[in-house]
Amino acid sequence: MEPVISRQPDGTVTISITLAAGTGGGSLLKLEEQIQQAVNAVGRTAMREVLPRFDDAVPRFVREGRTWTTKGKVSKIYETAWGEVMVERHVYQTSAGGATLCPFETKARILGGTATPLLARSLAHKYGNHNARAVVRDLEENHGRKLAPSYVADIARAVADAASEPIVEQRAHAPQSPRKNVHTLVLGLDGTCALFCKEGFKSCMVGTIALYDAEGERLETIYLAEAPEAGKATFLARLDAEWQRLTAHYPKARRAGLSDGARDYEPWLAARTTWQILDFYHASGYLAGAAPGMERGKARRAAWLEAACHALKHDRGAAQRLAVELSTRAEAASGSGQSVKALQAAATYFTHNVARMNYSVCAAMAMPIGSGVTEAACKTLVKARLCSSGMQWTREGAQSVLTLRALLLSSSRWTSLWKHFDQHGI
Repeated sequence: MEPVISRQPDGTVTISITLAAGTGGGSLLKLEEQIQQAVNAVGRTAMREVLPRFDDAVPRFVREGRTWTTKGKVSKIYETAWGEVMVERHVYQTSAGGATLCPFETKARILGGTATPLLARSLAHKYGNHNARAVVRDLEENHGRKLAPSYVADIARAVADAASEPIVEQRAHAPQSPRKNVHTLVLGLDGTCALFCKEGFKSCMVGTIALYDAEGERLETIYLAEAPEAGKATFLARLDAEWQRLTAHYPKARRAGLSDGARDYEPWLAARTTWQILDFYHASGYLAGAAPGMERGKARRAAWLEAACHALKHDRGAAQRLAVELSTRAEAASGSGQSVKALQAAATYFTHNVARMNYSVCAAMAMPIGSGVTEAACKTLVKARLCSSGMQWTREGAQSVLTLRALLLSSSRWTSLWKHFDQHGI
């Protein structure tokens, strides 16, 4: 089933295949496989027709004060979604020699030197979710394409590098929710570990910005992630830039910072938000740990814990009262057992965080009180892809995957990225 090309006087081209009567030999599976091969052949034939349209056959051009002159057409193989295609395109060089330029690749949005945009998008999407060998198996089994794992990884990293350019992050991503619908912006950050070559387990940072409506329903979420770095400066700068863009886009929305009580980033969150909220479930976990020190007997402990959690969530001033109650009991406690340590830890935790435990007020204003969005992001963004059995990473390799996964998980960002690439180049 080789494609046949028919050219019309008006310049249009028809590419067709003919299905023989005995195709497939009575097996539908074999027939489908042969049709897939034929469709790939049609795709390659079509790409041979359309790719040369992106080659500007000018003898010379001037760029940044330098004159570039054509060296003529030079053949090169490009990888497409349907297979490799040989293309003749003009290559240019200055009179001083040295590096050459190929405007064709810029105009056609070639990525990684050889991948057409559709193939690059497909490989990056797959690599963001699966390792390179799994992507290769998927391509061969389901698309009739054979590529090397190293090629898959290289193209995916080229996409991630292009997507990470500051100018792309500034211009490619606009939030989708209408301004009138967004009442609260919630900023969160956390870290989780992955295994790195010759370094052991290191912390990857994850940031989330969630948009909520007047009823407290989450409308969309923006994700960011960064491979391990000393001081977290790059991650914090990227997250801050994203936060500033969103707060400027939604100037009337409340600005809240939601965290689990870790002190490292409290000042950073406080400087950027009006409301600081402590994750309710971390707070209730400390109450559960303190319960054995507050009451004797399982029934009484359970009753105390239920009443304390209910009051903390629904009653104004409950956090302050619990902080005093826990501190008073902790001061009176003797010994160094586990229950005493847990009671002292809860007293310290509540005393330090009481100002961020206004849960009844948050509920009345339809603001979230749980950091589940960020906690879940640590699992889905980092753990699910970087922590499969036997995986070890370089920092550069991990960053490429995290960049892709953050784009894929963020509402509509994958689509907007490729729209930007298509319109403005890569």
